[in-house]
Amino acid sequence: MVPRTLLVVDDDPTLEGRVQDALPVCRIVAAGGVADALEAVRAHRPPVVALSVDLAQLTETPNGGGNGLDTLSLILGEAPSIKVIALAPHDQRVLAVRAVARGAHDVCGKPIDAQELAGVVQRAFQRADLELEGRRLAIGDAPPTLRVLRDETERRALLDTLARSGGNLSATARLLGVSRPTLYSLLRQHGIRAD
Repeated sequence: MVPRTLLVVDDDPTLEGRVQDALPVCRIVAAGGVADALEAVRAHRPPVVALSVDLAQLTETPNGGGNGLDTLSLILGEAPSIKVIALAPHDQRVLAVRAVARGAHDVCGKPIDAQELAGVVQRAFQRADLELEGRRLAIGDAPPTLRVLRDETERRALLDTLARSGGNLSATARLLGVSRPTLYSLLRQHGIRAD
């Protein structure tokens, strides 16, 4: 199984190790500031980001500084489909609510509880997978539908019958059990020229 990529954004270098211990099946990418986080989003395209929203001051934002909530907005601006898990101290409920209001997928308390984090991250990955599947279905990158299979089979039957009858349209219509006008309509529908 290919490990899932999880981006962890926090200015505490020990958090990466604690997250890796809690989620051994994930490939952890760590970022300590805004620029690093945005670069990691572009480079690794992680479906899920764990972001400490209690960061007082991160460096190198376009505005010259910012906090964890600003970083959340920048990450979602870069990749709106990313599921951001806001890591907020248990005693800062208002911060957690603000993170969700800015688009965080879920919230996990700090200090990190391994079991809670694993559950929140698993739900975020599942949601990301469902949304990706939905986008694939919407753009047609899905298994063929019954209609598509029927159309392909009908086209193949027309071509085979035309070949068997030597291109004779009357014989083709008889073999298929349809009238000549219906045969002409089917040939047009499938883009088959009977010359």
